[in-house]
Amino acid sequence: MRLQLGRKLSDLFVAVYIICTLFLRFYLEPQLNGQFLISIAIGSFALLFLWALAKSKFITPSFFGLWPGEAEEENETGSEKAAS
Repeated sequence: MRLQLGRKLSDLFVAVYIICTLFLRFYLEPQLNGQFLISIAIGSFALLFLWALAKSKFITPSFFGLWPGEAEEENETGSEKAAS
């Protein structure tokens, strides 16, 4: 049994995760004394972790309805094949 979050819960998780990582970066930036590459590395690692969660299908974000769901994508590809 795979653990998977729904679309709305995934959207909420992504939003909270991004806000927390930005807060962490803004909080740590003054303490790094101008070494901004460390902040960029932290941000890159945070995005890589988020990408890995999405790739493993743990989260399935729909970007608050801006990205079509799997059912809509299948309907679109099915209607395009039928039209050809």
